[in-house]
Amino acid sequence: MSERSMSNLRLPMIDATVFMGMHHADPGVRDKCLGFFSRFYTSSVQMNFAQVGICDAIIWKKSRALQDVYYPFMDVLHTDMAIQRQGCSEQVLQRAANDSLFKGLPAEKKLLAAQVLEHELPFYTHDLELLRLQVLQPFLQPFENTPERPAFPEMLQRLYE
Repeated sequence: MSERSMSNLRLPMIDATVFMGMHHADPGVRDKCLGFFSRFYTSSVQMNFAQVGICDAIIWKKSRALQDVYYPFMDVLHTDMAIQRQGCSEQVLQRAANDSLFKGLPAEKKLLAAQVLEHELPFYTHDLELLRLQVLQPFLQPFENTPERPAFPEMLQRLYE
């Protein structure tokens, strides 16, 4: 799917804090993220390539044994949930580079914020810098109460556990 067609999607945008949050040490964050993925499992979400890469980078720093346990879960979730991976348009790149409202943010957060704004996407994050960014306030979405476990279909739940 192209960046251009992204604007036609009303799928929520998430970042690495939401995806990796399913394994967060804080049970509150973990439960919010599991609840989020359970809620959107059949309808999908979108992530930009940089955020997918951040998730990979986190896991690649772990032991090989942990990678071998984690990657099957991540692969099946991305495929079965049909998570839409998105690149950046020229407009998003220009906005990320030139918008003074993003001053001081790392490049990957500028790109993410620019995508959310450019396409007016509902946005879920646990990132404190992004949560404080005034221009994102109209797009930030609250995490709903968590459902009863299990969060996923049986086979995926086994991979998660």
